[in-house]
Amino acid sequence: MAGLDLDMPAALATAREMGATGWAAAELLLAMRMGLAAGAAARRPDPPGP
Repeated sequence: MAGLDLDMPAALATAREMGATGWAAAELLLAMRMGLAAGAAARRPDPPGP
């Protein structure tokens, strides 16, 4: 995930505003990071074959 990162203070504030606290906020942030990684992987071209 090089180059992709979350602004954690802002992400935690957003999670709190959405009503998520404790473990729920952690799960929300994990899902956001996984979505960022999946989106980045989908945009990468396939490596050349052998």
